[in-house]
Amino acid sequence: MTVVRGYTEDLAQFIATVTFDDIPLPVVEHAKLLVLDSLGCGLLGAGLPWSVRLCAALQAVEALGDASVWGTGVKLSAPSAALANGTAVHGFELDDFGTGHNGAVVLPAGLALAEHRGGVSGKDLLTAVVAGAETANRVQNCLGREPQVAMGFHAPSIIGTFAAAATASRVLGLSGAQVTDALGHAGQQTAGLMAVQHGGMGKRLLAGKAAQSGTLAAVLSAAGFTNVPNIFECEYGGFCSAFSGARKTYRLEALAEGLGTDWYTPRAHFKMWACRVPIHPALEALSALRRDHPFAVDDVERIRVWLNEGAYKAVGFPWVPTTVTSAQMNLRYCVSMLLLEHDVFVDQFTDAKLADPRLLDLTARIETIHDPALDAAGHKPQRETRIEVHLRDGAVRRGVGATRGGAGHPIRPEDVMEKFRKVAGRCVSDQVRDRLVDLAARLETLSDVAPLLQCLRA
Repeated sequence: MTVVRGYTEDLAQFIATVTFDDIPLPVVEHAKLLVLDSLGCGLLGAGLPWSVRLCAALQAVEALGDASVWGTGVKLSAPSAALANGTAVHGFELDDFGTGHNGAVVLPAGLALAEHRGGVSGKDLLTAVVAGAETANRVQNCLGREPQVAMGFHAPSIIGTFAAAATASRVLGLSGAQVTDALGHAGQQTAGLMAVQHGGMGKRLLAGKAAQSGTLAAVLSAAGFTNVPNIFECEYGGFCSAFSGARKTYRLEALAEGLGTDWYTPRAHFKMWACRVPIHPALEALSALRRDHPFAVDDVERIRVWLNEGAYKAVGFPWVPTTVTSAQMNLRYCVSMLLLEHDVFVDQFTDAKLADPRLLDLTARIETIHDPALDAAGHKPQRETRIEVHLRDGAVRRGVGATRGGAGHPIRPEDVMEKFRKVAGRCVSDQVRDRLVDLAARLETLSDVAPLLQCLRA
């Protein structure tokens, strides 16, 4: 019987064989920024309540391991360290975006296994990070956004598991056949529901769970634990079929399109606001309006924001004070905070502010509107929105905002470094912070990533 090679195997072969020298320099430079940004988010997140509780829970049921939980003296098994660190990176809605949250899934998986294995160079780590980011983008392109928009799944959770598996497989040096098995293990562990937007700490866990599952997938494969060779193509119970409700809304050929020639890693953008990405265009528009036509908070009669279906479901719900997690996913809360405090960063999200009377008054004056015309582009993430600010004197200010990171509104490397210093300065010494900046900038020159890991244990 002739065995026909499938798209799953094509993707696996790329993951197993891509080398550092295959990766263009601009892609490498962006990957280094992704590493730095993720480290800053993870160090900040390590001290937050959900990360502390998660680490304590893991310690209570697990023996000492050899992989570090960043910012602590704790060591766990590699999969559990990936869970803890991925949760921390994604722990305050400051990690990168694009196709999912790449840094929160690939770097925790890669560093956990690098510490477990030992002798992993900076080039090895960067190659593994790029392999993970490229995998995430191709799986997303294959699947489309039907699972997120229509079915309520969290994209980084279902896509990120494959990205983490790719990075982990690369660090472990798996063969193409072994990576195929690891992708199978990853596909059977994907999860993540968007009900988490309405409270609790569950949203913080989603990227960490993807990092843990991807790490475990590679470890299992390295141990000879096999899986199906066609996790994406399989029509009954395969990943694409299951997450599309058995509808043909996916494109399998996208898994292999442009492998080794078209690089998606630079499309990972960096957040400057501590909230969900569909909120960012409105914040950018409002910032521009206030800069060009200043007005006071008390001048505002009402604000209207138009969103596509996916954004409306994700961030357009009415604000009811519950948790900081929900606040970071609520457009009305974030817009109100920008008006009141001129920023939407770490200090704008505290339990004491969730039910502040001035904030509640403002959120009641903000209307989110689903505009079907914005759905014409399909289920692509909303990167632009229009906003109207109606003032009490009858004036109306209109604007259009776009998420920072695109060609027309780029984020510069120095912006990422400034953000890192701002975030890391809250939780580590200046010496450790500056050391991490230096190591990330010359990561490809390190014969071993041990100095980086030493800083994370400081």
